[in-house]
Amino acid sequence: MKTIKDAEAVLESYGLSEYTTLIEAAVKDAIHIELRNAQEEEIPIGASKMGGVPDLPDGIAWFRHKKTDRPLSFICQINFAETAPYDPAQKLPDHGILYFFYDASMEMPWGFDPKDGDGKVLFYYEGDLSHLKKADVPEDLEASGGLFEPSVMRFAHVIEFPDLQSFVGETLPLDDEDADVYCEMMEDISEPDNKLLGHSNNLQDCMELECELVSHNLYCGNSSGYDEGHARGLDKNAGRWSLLLQVESNEDLGMMWGDLGRLYVWITDEDLRTKNFAASWVILQCG
Repeated sequence: MKTIKDAEAVLESYGLSEYTTLIEAAVKDAIHIELRNAQEEEIPIGASKMGGVPDLPDGIAWFRHKKTDRPLSFICQINFAETAPYDPAQKLPDHGILYFFYDASMEMPWGFDPKDGDGKVLFYYEGDLSHLKKADVPEDLEASGGLFEPSVMRFAHVIEFPDLQSFVGETLPLDDEDADVYCEMMEDISEPDNKLLGHSNNLQDCMELECELVSHNLYCGNSSGYDEGHARGLDKNAGRWSLLLQVESNEDLGMMWGDLGRLYVWITDEDLRTKNFAASWVILQCG
């Protein structure tokens, strides 16, 4: 969907027109990412890419796990100068490069434990691109199979409805029958699952509250963190978290997150405004 009129037409076609005003208020802009496999030498230094080898600034070494020193896998680099034309609300910076590294070993962090932060890095660079160079791949990463095939990114602006299991979607007053129709609609109109911004395509439950609790050092692998978070009133702050990046199990690149899962990078509105990407939180979900 490109416009609100597109959204209205979709809702009408599924018999959900009575909810148009409420659902339109929850629509978000997203930047969908199309991947095309490419040889490393075909991709210009500093260009947006997923997989392959990152172009890191002078003096920045390949990122490693903070506790185990295991090298993290390079997931992607996004040149915001390339995404700016597809970001009408100007949510993202208009320049600089965001790098995403993640522990893609057998011990992939799921994000429900505050300690999982040791297995991810979101690094933002807004310096001179002439200071970038292709990084040296750690031998122990290559030997472990944690290096992915390279691909170039192409971007497109769309608008999206919320997932019913999301923080926003849970507030939509749909009865059971209409909720089933809504879920069917979402399956039918689903777009590629690699994207920036927009609404998360959840494989499990709502993630915004989990991000808020873990950011306050609460363990969410059982009910204890949720109980304490509710007692402290932290559940009221879940709405400040927004999706920054969603990465599919891109099998063509060798990426597999659990059993055909997805990686979701979340950030608070304030941290996005101040470009504090290091404070992002990553959650892995599988169906």
